[in-house]
Order: sequence, then structure tokens, then C-alpha cells
Amino acid sequence: MKKKNLFMFALASFMFAACSENLPDGGDDGGGTGAGGDAWVSLNVVTTTTTKALHNPDQENGTADESKVNTMMALFFDSHLTGSNNPALLTKLSWGTGEPEIGTPGQPDGTPTKAFKVDKNSKAFMIILNPSTEFTTNVASASTFDDVNKIIAKTSVGAVIGGTNQNNFMMTNAKGKLEPTTVTDAGGSVTVTDNDLVTYATAGEAEGKPYKVTVDRVAAKVRLFADVNYPQSTLDINTVGWTLNVTNKKYYPMSERTKTWLETTARGCITPFDKWHFGSYRVDPNYDGQKTSMADITTTPYTDNYDYYTHATVSPSTWVAATADSTGSNASKIPALYCLENTQEENDNYQAYTTHVLLKVESQPKGLLLPDNGDNYTGGVYDGTAAANSDDDVDASGNVKSGSDWIQIGTNGYYSYKLVQKYIEAELTSKYKDKDPDNYLQTTVTNSFGAYIDSLVKYNVSGVDPVTLPTKVQFDAKISDGTYASVEDGAKKIATEFYQTEIIAHGAAAYGNVYYYKGGEGYHVIMIKHDNDTDNTNNKLGEFGVVRNSVYDIAIKDIKTPGYPIIPEPDPGKKDEEEESFISVEIGINPWTWYRQEIDL
Repeated sequence: MKKKNLFMFALASFMFAACSENLPDGGDDGGGTGAGGDAWVSLNVVTTTTTKALHNPDQENGTADESKVNTMMALFFDSHLTGSNNPALLTKLSWGTGEPEIGTPGQPDGTPTKAFKVDKNSKAFMIILNPSTEFTTNVASASTFDDVNKIIAKTSVGAVIGGTNQNNFMMTNAKGKLEPTTVTDAGGSVTVTDNDLVTYATAGEAEGKPYKVTVDRVAAKVRLFADVNYPQSTLDINTVGWTLNVTNKKYYPMSERTKTWLETTARGCITPFDKWHFGSYRVDPNYDGQKTSMADITTTPYTDNYDYYTHATVSPSTWVAATADSTGSNASKIPALYCLENTQEENDNYQAYTTHVLLKVESQPKGLLLPDNGDNYTGGVYDGTAAANSDDDVDASGNVKSGSDWIQIGTNGYYSYKLVQKYIEAELTSKYKDKDPDNYLQTTVTNSFGAYIDSLVKYNVSGVDPVTLPTKVQFDAKISDGTYASVEDGAKKIATEFYQTEIIAHGAAAYGNVYYYKGGEGYHVIMIKHDNDTDNTNNKLGEFGVVRNSVYDIAIKDIKTPGYPIIPEPDPGKKDEEEESFISVEIGINPWTWYRQEIDL
């Protein structure tokens, strides 16, 4: 019998037919077990049109670039994954664009491929669409499943989405295990059976009985929606841009599914592409043990596992402009950022190990007030001396100008730098007029900003000098010798020591309850939630992380605070849930599973 190498695919659906030397054409209904020989297979591959949580609707079609198939690889093994076994790789097949074995992959259904030939002893298979270069290299020398699915490290998401063109998305079995499978759903009770591959004697029989298999994109997708401006009573807050931080540098070609904490409850598994009820979460290469093995983020092994930004490493090109939120299909909503899957055990739900969003804003305090009498601070004439008291950072309405530095002290104390100086002057005037100035306690701004200066000195900021307040005896002596003309004059002169050009040059910093905003720029950390948090639980398994073939929409509903003045480095000691006090987010995941999250910041 003449054999032809035929394979037939329809995206996410496969058909298999077997033909062996031991079988006459058309002489068997499949399932031959003789050693050696080849089998005919035809596949219908369906690409997931959606990604994962859960938005309503809970799925979203991928764009044309996210769903196109340029190459396809089919790998056949001698058994399924059972226990700790390591199936042998029997057949490696691959095709390029236009070859009939690829067929017409599609969302949500494809058309079957032309039949193709596999090893007669094949029992299970793995489909890979648009395999990455690293994966293809690994497969070339692979002889077992472990060889095929070994961790791909020191990489980035560009390797699995087609680089900057973003038109070559790697996809693998959505099941997270080898196919084929039978799923029986008896009123919510799901039974999953790993079936041995049934092959057929002829190509025609194979193409008449295709196997259908769904595939997931290896990458996750995140979008952020925000307005341009969020005016508050004392702040004008403008969004500048956003990016992803703490992104994975490793991935499994096919990752194992697992259940989130909520999927183990009565609610069960509800995501649209988990027909097996294995769970919507996944196990990535650095899934557990980070808290104990990666406490230092500045060195290996942390730097081998994650990419992250610091205030020193960001550049203007880091930031992506936010898009205004809208209703309807999100497939066209841009821009989006992609990343490799990043998940973790419950005990490792810490900021340093969890992919999150960094949102950059620019804020300007408004309605600044003078000390004591509470008049509007215009930055101009004060106490009769225009030149000495002019403040170029504040406009005539008492608002900090766009792009100017300003300082926050405490929860909602907003100042220009020169206004801080005036508050210190007012506090010191009251202090040294008090009958017991050495124990006078009403110097909140003075104490806080003095401690901030001390911290800059401690960290060797060039040119910054500490300020030491004189005791009552020392202060009175300066009045006696004419250094100070009066208490008011002494307080003014001491206050000028707190205003240092080197502090301005140093720029953004924070210490204690003092935050120096360079150019008004601030940063919010937004933890991305995977499973819904309706039960108000904290840091449970699967609450946080980004899962392959899921799209997470984050909608900023309000921003009430200016954020951190510097980009906070990933903190191995800060739990993921703790960031909720800074933001209010709405997340949605999608063919992509679709999640949406809303946040107030």
C-alpha cells in the first residue's frame, strides 16, 4: 500500500487516522496495536478566541494577529501523562503557512486538516501553533515529554508573540495535558478520561472522524483604561502612562492547570474554557518557594526569574498611554501589553513575585493656604516683600503649576517647597515665643521636614546639610547679640536653612511622612486580580497573578491620592492584598478569557 504523509487541522480541533503495514486499506475501524508502522491522522484545531475573569461576557475574540497560524507542530507520544511517567516522543511533525495539513484554524471553530501519518503506537498528542525558536530548538533533540515541555528560561514575552510585530502567538493544548480526552458532564459532575489515540486505516476515514482540540495562547494580556484627568478638592491628578512590572522570564510550553481557592468551594469552576474543571489557574516555573529562596531582589536567583523597573531604569518609552474606558467588544481596545504567565502559591502572594501594573500620574495641589490666618497662598507678596517671597511653583490662584515640584507632609498636607519654609517659620515663631520653647510640641512640619533632611544626609546626598534648632538659651543669646532682630526675624532666618537647592536637585524621595514629588510625578501599584474577590478574603490561592490566554482589563474609576513619588521597588515583605488601600480597580479576563477589575486610587 502506498502511504502518504497527510495531516488535517482545524484550529483547536484534530482528526486522526491510522494506516499501518499490517492493515489493508479500509480494513480496520481504528485502534490497531501492532508494533511499528504508521497511522493516518487528521486534526481540527480550534484556537481559543478568548482569554480569562470574569467579565460579562466572559470571553473575547482575539484579533487577527493574535489568532493567525503561521506554523503548526504536532507531537505524538506513546502514553498519556499518568502519575510521574515520562511518555516517549514517537513522532514530530510540522507545517508552514499554506500547507494542507494546517487546514483553517479558527475562532471558535476551525476546519479539519488534511490527513497525515503518525507512528502506529501513538497514544497521545500535543499541538503547538507558532512555536517559539527556543521551543523548536528543544524539540529537535527531544525524545520524551519532559524534554519537550522543559522550562524555557532567560526569555521574554516577545519570544511567544512575534516580537514587536505581535503577530505570531505561540499556542499549546488548552487542557494543560496531552490529548485526546473525553469529558462527561452529568449535571455539574465532570468526569475526564484520557483516551488512547484511535487511528484509522485510510486517510478518508481519518478525515471523517477528526479529533477536536482547543489551544491557548502562551501569553497573558493586560489593558488599562483611565480618564485623562481626575480632579479632587485639593488635587488635580492627570494620568501619564502605565506599564507592567515584575514580569516572568520563564515559561512552560504547556502549563498544568490548577484550581484557585474559590474554585474549590461550592461555586466551582466557571471559566468558559475549562471544560475539564481542572481549574483556571496555572503552575508556572517559579510557582512556589520564592518567599524563602528569593528574598533579595537585586541578585540571583530573583533576577534570573523576574524583570522589574526601578526609578533609575525607567525611561519615557517605558510608559504606554491609557485608553478611555468604553462598553462593547474589547478586541479593538488598544493599547494592550502582553506578558508571560506568572502565578504563585498562596504563601508567595507578595508584591515582589506578582506581576502588577505601575500607573504614572502627575498631580498638582490646589487652593494652597498660608499658615496662621489661612489666607490663599498665591506665591507672591507675603509680609510685604515680593522679591523675597515670590514662588515660581505656584500660580496666582494658589495652585501648584503643572510640572512643578511639590511636597506632601502627612496624609493630606500639600505644599510648594517655599510654602513649607513659611510653615516652618510660623511654627518656630510660636515656639520661641512660648514660655517653654524647648518643650514646645506644635512644630509638626518643622520636625517632619527636618527628619527628611536628616535622611538625605544619612544617605550621602551631596550638598545637603542638617538643620539644628537652637535651644531657648541659644536663641535668646542671638537676640541679645543682634544676630536676630526679633523672635520673628530669628524664626525667618532659621526657616531659610530648611530651603536648600541641593534638595531640589536631588528630586523625588520619601522618608517618614514626607514625600517630595519631582515635577508632580507619582506612581501607583495596582495588583492584578485573577479570581474574583467577592468574599473579601485576603491573599488566597489564585487571587493574584496573570494566566495564559487571559485578558485582564483594569479600569481606573477614581484617583484620590498622588501615589508614591518614586517607583517602589518590588517588596518581598509586602503582601499583594495590602495595595488595595491605594487603588480601586475593575479587572476583566478573556477567546481570550476575560477578567475586569475596577479600582479607586
